Amino acid sequence: MRRTEAHQGVRMIKFSSILARYEAAEFSQLEAAELLGVGERTFRRWRERFEDEGEAGLLDRRLGKASSKRVPQDRSDEVEALYRTRYAGFTAKHFHEHLVKDHLFGWAIRGRRSFCTQRACWRRPSVAGRIGASGSAGRCPA
Repeated sequence: MRRTEAHQGVRMIKFSSILARYEAAEFSQLEAAELLGVGERTFRRWRERFEDEGEAGLLDRRLGKASSKRVPQDRSDEVEALYRTRYAGFTAKHFHEHLVKDHLFGWAIRGRRSFCTQRACWRRPSVAGRIGASGSAGRCPA
């Protein structure tokens, strides 16, 4: 079970117990929403969905769907080939700059870093051994 699915289960249990207490007039909508960590309007929406659809109405509908921001597979393969053949040794930032300028690439740099790290184009730099602006080699464990 992934973290998001576990979080969703906890939210459903917490919501059902707070909803029962709300219906017993132990506290107001505002207090119930604060206990859940959401706004009053969100609590009302959740309550309406719970009444209409039961627990299925509380499920996060985004889970299991591919992100609309995801880079298509054919472009991913093209980017990997470009890095390995033409831009080997470039940092993520410089590689992304060339992708945008020369190859009309429209996705964010953050995705490029994780993408190239996953595909083993480059490794993340290790923190140990780097010398920062203070002249020390890393943080001292406290």
